[in-house]
Order: sequence, then structure tokens, then C-alpha cells
Amino acid sequence: MATIQGIPNPTALEYIEVSRGYENTGNGRVVTLVYRGSKDALRIASADWVRIGARYSIREDGPYSEATVTVGGTAFDPGIPIQENGTPTPGELADIRYEFRTDYVDVSIFALPAVAKDASATGNPAGYKYVIETAVKNGETLPAGVTVMAQKVWQKLSRGEESFPVARVSLTRVATFSGNLGLPEVPQGIPPVYRPFSFAIAWGLPTSVQQMLPRVPTDASGQIQAPAGTEWGWKQTNYSSSLVQKTNQVEQVISWTFAPYDLDIYPFF
Repeated sequence: MATIQGIPNPTALEYIEVSRGYENTGNGRVVTLVYRGSKDALRIASADWVRIGARYSIREDGPYSEATVTVGGTAFDPGIPIQENGTPTPGELADIRYEFRTDYVDVSIFALPAVAKDASATGNPAGYKYVIETAVKNGETLPAGVTVMAQKVWQKLSRGEESFPVARVSLTRVATFSGNLGLPEVPQGIPPVYRPFSFAIAWGLPTSVQQMLPRVPTDASGQIQAPAGTEWGWKQTNYSSSLVQKTNQVEQVISWTFAPYDLDIYPFF
């Protein structure tokens, strides 16, 4: 009869660990353990593996069976026997990584803060825009008495400069944790906007990430550059989650974009 080193009787309710491996490819730490022993011993032990959020498969071939157990996240401590690990609890420390991305969007020249301010000063922003655009369309000059800024806008439009690119910085937080805790909560229909000073606190951003966050843009005089009725902040632009079956882990992806947002539409925090 075949024997396994450490198990003189493979028909008994015994099993041993024969190998383990570690992997971290962006979805957090993953530990793969291989056990050998009697099929009944491995079947009984599988209850412990399921309890801690692991995935397993058992190959019952020959005088003994072999089980491959895959467990991810930080709730599992590979330094102690697997059966002594505790069940993941709410508040489990997730494996988290952060990603910055910069996109560029075209914004109308009339949204330029200096232009918007000049238009508002006339008391009729819509008329301001209409007069300039109509003059350009008809190949005419502006009427006397217009502001210097209006003349600059007319010149830009006359040479085809209708918009300008503006950078939009986005931050993505990718977290993985045990699937035993279930899927994350359903996102809100109207996502909140976090003011710069509260964003880092609300999400517990590490210092290294905080230092990379963009600052609220200001002009030469120190005045914040934002359209009237808006405020700079971080708005949630993506909230998704998926179950990684291989490791029984949930991957949660949340993204925010830094831009000026309407105070009448979004809840600010």
C-alpha cells in the first residue's frame, strides 16, 4: 500500500501540507496550498477552507487524495494552520492599490473663467455670447463699447479657436477582500462630491497619495478659477464590483474625477 511521508495510513482522517505558493499580480496577495491525505479527511477539512473564504478543489485519484486550496486577502494568516484561521469579519483589511489618470476634455471658450466673469459683469451673459458669435458668423466687427475681453474672444473665434483642452485628473481605488463578506453596497443614484479637504479624510487616503492630488486652480491674483455656481471637488465617476471566483475575492473599483461641479445638482461633503 502506498504511504505519504507523515501519514502512515492514508485511509485515516489525516492530511498533510505538501506545498504552498504566493502570488501578487495586482489583485492583492493570493496563497495557494496543496494538501494530501484521505479523501474523507480533505472533505471534512474543506468546511474550514470555505469558512475562511478560500476556494478549493479535491482530486480523488489513487490511494490518497490531493486538495488545492486558494485563498486571498489579508484576513488569512499563512503563518498558522489553516484550520485555526478565523472567519473574515466586517472591517477586514482589504488589499488596496491606487491609480492616477489624466484625461483632456475640450471646453468652450466662453467657459474660460475670465470670459465668464466678463460676461456676468454685463448683466446679460447670454446676450454677451450671442453678440460675439453673431459678429463672427457674419464677418463683422464688434459694436463700439465692448470690453477688451470681448474683443479677445472675438479674435479667437475668428481664427477658429472655439474651445481649449482642460486636464481632468482621476483617481481610482481598487480594493480586494474576502467574498465571504458579500458584495459592496449599491452606489447612490446621484454620486456625492467631496471637497478637497474632506476627500482624503473620508476615504483614508495614505499620505503618499494625498501628496499627488491636484490643487484647486487659481489665477495670478489667487482667485479660484471656477464657473459661477460650481465648486471644485472629487465626484465619483465609477463604482463597480466583481467576484474573482478563483480566489473567492471581491474586487471593488471606485473612481473619482477632480473638476468644478454644480452646487445645485450634487451633494457636497
